[in-house]
Amino acid sequence: MKQTNPWLAIWVAPRQTMKDTLKSDIHKQATLILSIIFGGLTGFWFSRSETLLLASTGNFLPLIVTILIGAFTGPILYYGFSFAFGHVGGWYGGNGNIKATRKVFVYALFMPGIFVGLLNLILFGLALLTLQAQTPILRTIVSFGSVMIDLTVVWVFGIFLIAYSEAQKIGMMKALLVIIAMIGCLAGLYIVVDLLAHLLIG
Repeated sequence: MKQTNPWLAIWVAPRQTMKDTLKSDIHKQATLILSIIFGGLTGFWFSRSETLLLASTGNFLPLIVTILIGAFTGPILYYGFSFAFGHVGGWYGGNGNIKATRKVFVYALFMPGIFVGLLNLILFGLALLTLQAQTPILRTIVSFGSVMIDLTVVWVFGIFLIAYSEAQKIGMMKALLVIIAMIGCLAGLYIVVDLLAHLLIG
């Protein structure tokens, strides 16, 4: 039987995709690369508005520094946060399986997150063009794209929730409680990234 591409399958069948991936091993080097790409794109996502405004004027250094620092958060998520998610899941009646939880981060966060991050990068490029061209069509595309990305992010949250529930073998509500608590920590991590980038640039 032909295996489904997890990059696509995770969007439409997250629980079944996790069931399949939990039966196989993951490539450590590829996982590290994915985590770094995800971290960089997420660092870009959380960039402060003044950093993006500087980039729109041609000064990309603050944005590049933010992305580079953000890239280091990917491995922190993979090794640190997955370890924490695995243990905390055990407190809520889960199996506490850290290896399974790391697969959740790879397949249900890094993969869909990279896709959304690339779309956000493209949208940023279109926004820069809009500042130069000031055409109604581009403004409409950027506005529509922003709404679609926001909706996609909501579904990525749902994907992660379903995958984490499957990996830990706990109910959706218990998984939701764990994830909400950890999201605060995750947001704090990228706020620190932005502050560090701002301090380094001055």
